[in-house]
Amino acid sequence: MSNTLDQEKIEELVDRFYSKLTKDSYYSVMFAERGVDIELLKSRQRSFISRLISDDSPADDEQKVKQVNDRHPFQTTPERAGIWMSTMEETINEMEIEESIKLRLLKKIGSLVDHLINK
Repeated sequence: MSNTLDQEKIEELVDRFYSKLTKDSYYSVMFAERGVDIELLKSRQRSFISRLISDDSPADDEQKVKQVNDRHPFQTTPERAGIWMSTMEETINEMEIEESIKLRLLKKIGSLVDHLINK
């Protein structure tokens, strides 16, 4: 039983997630308005998830919160964060990933998303 995801699964997760998220009208418009390079965003997300799933200490969690706040200097609404999180959860649950890893990843990501809501 492994506590990590291999890079291939992380790449699949990120590709599937952004394929879904970019179909949401709010996110597709926001990405277009901000001139977001989706491939660069996906690359950063792959790296972030890789580090997120492999780090387990509270100090690592505090660093992740700081990193999320630095990369996302904006607030978001609970509704928009909910769309993002439900899309991530749906994507993770569709994949063949060990249940304990799914739960850990969703918990960590959910905690970080909470920091973006009306901070």
